[in-house]
Amino acid sequence: MAKLAERSWIKKVTPVAPENLVGDLIQAGHPLFGLVWINRDRVSGTPCFYGTRVPIKTLFDSLAAGQTLEQFLDDFEGVSREQAEAILELAGSHLLDDLPKNLRLNVLCTLSRKAEMCFN
Repeated sequence: MAKLAERSWIKKVTPVAPENLVGDLIQAGHPLFGLVWINRDRVSGTPCFYGTRVPIKTLFDSLAAGQTLEQFLDDFEGVSREQAEAILELAGSHLLDDLPKNLRLNVLCTLSRKAEMCFN
């Protein structure tokens, strides 16, 4: 995880109640903490923007449908610009290669828009 951890993806993580992090695959100290959270008990384990129930896939679907980033952010107020831009940067890089295999596959399935196949 050396490359992934070389930078802080989110400068200020919005606090959530500790019980919301129980069972989450990404805990405090992980480079993606504050950006993504994944929990089988939340949206069936679909990777979502941290602090929301907005699947990361929704960002890519919105952009593919011709929406601007600004329109997406207006539609999903809980997602910050910092989070959306970091996800887009991660999707365009090989930094996710540093994640453990099971977590990498989970995030990659979402980013490749094949989440339905990966989580069934």
